[in-house]
Amino acid sequence: MPEKNHDYLKSIKLFAKIPNDQLASLAGFLESETLEDGKIIFEEGQPGDSLYFVSSGNVVISKKLRHADKEVATRRKELAILGPGDCFGEMAILEAGRPRSADAIARGKTGLSRLGRTELNKWLETYPQLASGFFAQLVEMLSGRLRRSSNELTLIYDLSNLLLEQFDSVKELVDKFMRRRMQYLEGHWTSGAYIYNEFNDEMDLVDTEGDFDAVKNEITIPEPGDKNVWIDDNTYQVILPGEKRCMGYIVFHRKIALSEEEKNEAARTLTTTARLVTSALVNLQFRLEEVMRSRLSSSRQMGQL
Repeated sequence: MPEKNHDYLKSIKLFAKIPNDQLASLAGFLESETLEDGKIIFEEGQPGDSLYFVSSGNVVISKKLRHADKEVATRRKELAILGPGDCFGEMAILEAGRPRSADAIARGKTGLSRLGRTELNKWLETYPQLASGFFAQLVEMLSGRLRRSSNELTLIYDLSNLLLEQFDSVKELVDKFMRRRMQYLEGHWTSGAYIYNEFNDEMDLVDTEGDFDAVKNEITIPEPGDKNVWIDDNTYQVILPGEKRCMGYIVFHRKIALSEEEKNEAARTLTTTARLVTSALVNLQFRLEEVMRSRLSSSRQMGQL
């Protein structure tokens, strides 16, 4: 099958250092399948015994967010978006029968190859010299994921504390948020934040970071819809949704184009932090409206004296 050829197996990071002849024997132990969009591969809490490899499409790893009110719709927190060459479900290989720690769901039409724990052991019995290298590569991959998760937790904690401050204007809030957010991006990034102005019914550019003014004219920025989009391989538009209409959007641009893996990772973290600033904007606008109503009420009372 096409999914089992050398090019495909070599594209899997876990197998990048394995010789071709030994890799060819692994193909016989893999079981391939194609899943439709939204298909659940496994759910949190289910016992696992297999490692999966993505050959096409994407897989979203997510956790359900519990809510005390059972009538409230279940929400999910995306932990990772995986693409071709990535693998997942590795803890089932390291610890047999271990419950899955998250859900895995196909996004778009997705091709997978599955390697069971029993099949892996048979392959390594054939080539015992590969065992140490295979598991060393697996541990290295897990360490990388842990490092990225730790960095994201630090970022969210930092921004959450920042957004607890009292701000006097939307511009001040956005400016402080953007400066702090940009510190966590790797590479040469620029950004521009646009906020809806109800007085002129337009999106005003209220903050720029880096040399965004120099690149914005080279970017065809679409009118904000209801979804975040990659404008091109360098540029991502994050929507700040509002109750009645879009509150604004932020355009992030990196000088060097991103790979598909980098785009998936960037999209997830940029979207997560954009939700934080959206909540802060809602709270700030509510507080500013309360101040305006209070001043208006006081002015009316003074006029009646």
